[in-house]
Amino acid sequence: MAADPVLAMRKQTLAAIRSRLKHFEMTKAEMAEFLGLSRSRLHQLQNGTAQAFSLEALVRIAIRAELTVRLSVTRHYAQD
Repeated sequence: MAADPVLAMRKQTLAAIRSRLKHFEMTKAEMAEFLGLSRSRLHQLQNGTAQAFSLEALVRIAIRAELTVRLSVTRHYAQD
C-alpha cells in the first residue's frame, strides 16, 4: 500500500512548525496562547503527533507561527 500523501504533508508541516517554535522565547502558556492552542494541544504539537491535527489546522498554526505555507500541485508523471 502506498504511503499516505496527506499524512506526509502533515508531517512536513508539523516539522517546520516545531523547528520554528524553537526560536521563540516564550513560556509554554504564552506559546499556546500565541498559537491559539490549549496547553494539551501544544504538547501534542511539540511531541510531533501529526495524526492529532488536520492539514488545515497545521496550516493555520504555521501561519500563526509566522511561517509562509505554499502548496504546489503538479501532474503525476509515469515512471519508466
